[in-house]
Amino acid sequence: MMDETGEEEEEEAWLQLRPVEPLPSQCCGSGCSPCVFDLYHRELARWEAARASKDSSLLSGEESQSCPSKLNPETFLAFRISAVDRLTKDTYRIRFALPRNSQLGLRPGQHLILRGKVDDLEIQRAYTPISPANAEGYFEVLIKCYQTGLMSRYVESWSAGDTAFWRGPFGDFFYKPNQYGELLMLASGTGLAPMVPVLQSITDNAEDETFVTLVGCFKTFEGIYLKTFLQEQARFWNVRTFFVLSQENSPEQLPWSYREKTRFGRLAQDLIEELVGSCRRKPFALVCGSAEFTKDMARSEPVTPLLQILQLLPVDLGCGISALPASPDSVLSSPLAPTS
Repeated sequence: MMDETGEEEEEEAWLQLRPVEPLPSQCCGSGCSPCVFDLYHRELARWEAARASKDSSLLSGEESQSCPSKLNPETFLAFRISAVDRLTKDTYRIRFALPRNSQLGLRPGQHLILRGKVDDLEIQRAYTPISPANAEGYFEVLIKCYQTGLMSRYVESWSAGDTAFWRGPFGDFFYKPNQYGELLMLASGTGLAPMVPVLQSITDNAEDETFVTLVGCFKTFEGIYLKTFLQEQARFWNVRTFFVLSQENSPEQLPWSYREKTRFGRLAQDLIEELVGSCRRKPFALVCGSAEFTKDMARSEPVTPLLQILQLLPVDLGCGISALPASPDSVLSSPLAPTS
């Protein structure tokens, strides 16, 4: 009887150590590798091997609870929030501290996965740091919050001194200086985020002579993120910025410096034709926004042979840039503002 009791207790102890299968909400949906489900199956296999050998030491490897020195795509690491800056009524720029003036170690175009917990439900979302790749002692992310968003509730509870958990880096697109003659950046809402480190890496490098045409699609002028940064970038000889506002129609309401480079309504076929035609070199397109924004572009019909050299790189809102096979017959169109 004692042996049976001991076996039952041992079995119960092993069951308590069994990895818990992730909920759908714990997958950010951005195609990361390893995905949270990949990690689960890996941990499950390790648990089964440990159980078979009755050696629980094989399960060691707890996540770090302190500021790390190096990112890990498989393990969530803790970062302290040093500042929370509200840019618009629903968008925040959050700064995280790095130890000993270290660098985050991401390449322009890569992104991270944030883990949050709301009402005992774990959720994960992908975000691209907007700080320079060589920033020392910190990194920053741009996050838009939605009334019904679970991660939004988590982010809106943050204040300086809190801790958040990230893992990464992820993303298959790596920008290389002078790799393309011109980049045509098409961003909707916080889809601007992954464009920022790529753009800044170009203007920070005196030897990179890549031309950049950046088109930001927003609902209103007040909703444009990072205005000061974009104005500064537009002063460089090789950078042009344009804006498309879907819920405004009067240039007289805009500052003089924005009137000539702002359009109203949709980022439509005729405007794309004009932008491509005005490119100084053969363009390569980077596209980021909501799923609807990128899908709408991928569905569009051909307009000009110049579009044959454009690549569409769809990503989830605020996430990093990832590659999609080139579509020679693609045309870019859509003003769709970000959706939750």
